Amino acid sequence: MNIDVVKEDLTGVAGRCLLVLATKDGTLLNGPAQLGEHLKPLVESEEFGKSFGGTYYHLNPTGFAVQRVFFFNVGEKIEKDHQLRRATASAWKSLRGKGFSEVVISLDGLEGSAAKAVLEGLFLGSYQYTALKSDKDKLPKTLDQVTVHASEDVAELVRQTKALCDGTNRARDLYQMPANLLNPTKLADTAKAWAEDRGFVFSVLEEDTMRDMGMGSLLSVSQGSEEPGKLIIMEYEPEGGSDKTFALVGKAVTFDSGGLSLKPSNAMAEMKGDMGGGATVFGIMSVLRDLKFPHRVVGLVPSVENMPSGKATRPSDVVTSLSGVTIEINNTDAEGRLILADALTYAKNYNPDYVIDFATLTGACLVALGPKICAVMGNHPELVQAIIDGGQEYGEPFWELPLVEEYKELLKSQVADISNISSVRWGGTITAGLFLERFAGDFQWAHCDIAAAIFEKGDEVNPAGGTGIGVRAGYGAMLRMS
Repeated sequence: MNIDVVKEDLTGVAGRCLLVLATKDGTLLNGPAQLGEHLKPLVESEEFGKSFGGTYYHLNPTGFAVQRVFFFNVGEKIEKDHQLRRATASAWKSLRGKGFSEVVISLDGLEGSAAKAVLEGLFLGSYQYTALKSDKDKLPKTLDQVTVHASEDVAELVRQTKALCDGTNRARDLYQMPANLLNPTKLADTAKAWAEDRGFVFSVLEEDTMRDMGMGSLLSVSQGSEEPGKLIIMEYEPEGGSDKTFALVGKAVTFDSGGLSLKPSNAMAEMKGDMGGGATVFGIMSVLRDLKFPHRVVGLVPSVENMPSGKATRPSDVVTSLSGVTIEINNTDAEGRLILADALTYAKNYNPDYVIDFATLTGACLVALGPKICAVMGNHPELVQAIIDGGQEYGEPFWELPLVEEYKELLKSQVADISNISSVRWGGTITAGLFLERFAGDFQWAHCDIAAAIFEKGDEVNPAGGTGIGVRAGYGAMLRMS
């Protein structure tokens, strides 16, 4: 995608189509008032519509260099930035259906975060995963050219917004890839390939090393698969050094069959997306250099396949984690917390100031909060609030759940220090958080359960099959804690 940023008078900006957002009464949100004269008759006749989604396509607007203007109805009024993201993304999809591959958009009239939201609508809403499609001629058009107009200098806003959206889209690519093309080894290869290009240092712990170190919790998940597990390590250091270190830990189960606690067949195919937490960490690490993030960041991505076989972990097995805590595995489908446990312990090697983990961890999170909201919990209120605020800024909603002290009783084991699953079916997202808290220790830590990222059915802004949620919210949280 090529992006041009121009400050000249909008009337002189050439292009195939200018995209203008308007309320149902014809109030233009991002265009000069004279363009409203073209829309006024359609508003009066109610042909523009009374709600979100109405459109009007005007050819050769008098006094403007653009060949067309496309008006999009955002509804009665704008209450949230996410409505602007939806509107811009939906408008682009309408233009794409008409065969467009370019658009002109003005940011004049959009105040505060609204301009960023409109740009995000374009950059995120235009995402497509087409790598495995063989008939390229039948694919929808891609957005190849964006001309951004503004009376003020918005070049840096455009650059930063595009960079963060690119990070989100890279995470989406990882979600979309089938498990035969993205196993733990290939995920590690991806990090290695990105390292120089994206500005971080790559290393990886192989199974022999992890076994020698005592990572019995992580290895208990990978042992049923022919694919060896990995602990992928990405280290970013800003120019001039840093006085803070962030550790980001991301669950990457590249395929989760449930192990011997086998999932039902109708829930299996989407489990290629159970590496979503790792994808979020990959996406964040990929933008740090471009955005000149001022602090050290270490990305730790434990990656495994969870498969049933004669070598697989059995329910009732007991393993010893890197921390020395013994774990009774009463459900092999509660595997994400097992790999995160050893990765959280390993994070101590970096003496982090803040630790955030991301994981598509529990179906219970979907039951509690539905398919659009992620859960956050932790032991550091400021960090938890930073994640909530970052999510609100970028349209990635997080809701805090409590780490209820009394619920720790539900994780007791008769034969080991802790069970990997609660003794009751209730509060599964919270008890999973309590399990991880045991291994977060003294860290200033927050846990993000992003299970909603897998089950997304697609909307104007997000593709079906994986949203890349957490990249922008996580980056925003780190900025707030800087």
